[in-house]
Amino acid sequence: MRTVSALITCHNRRAKTMACLRGLFEQSLPPETTLAVYLVDDGSTDGTSEDVHSTYPAVSIIPADGTLYWCEGMRLAWSHASKVEPDAYFLLNDDTVLCPGALSSLLAIAESSSSTGCVVVGSCRDAVTGSHT
Repeated sequence: MRTVSALITCHNRRAKTMACLRGLFEQSLPPETTLAVYLVDDGSTDGTSEDVHSTYPAVSIIPADGTLYWCEGMRLAWSHASKVEPDAYFLLNDDTVLCPGALSSLLAIAESSSSTGCVVVGSCRDAVTGSHT
């Protein structure tokens, strides 16, 4: 069994965060792969945590006070995820909606790498024009 820990930080972008999570949970994963999601809610006051909890109860929500911003929020998520020693970390911006198969593609590239501990980076594209950004 392989575990992938997805790390996300959010702050007062409930709709974007929910769209991000929907895209993440709609991913088809390779056999024997599980997904653990760690979401740092950096002081949201718009009901983000409540919506995430009711829609995706498996998400580990880590509350913060609004002073972390993205980098420190991701570091906090990483510190929580590292306790279970996942096989891979997946850093994801909360305003990103994954294309179908994105996570499987990234994992396949990582597995085909001859180096240990590789970093695989995916590209983004504009939702309206389809152009890579």
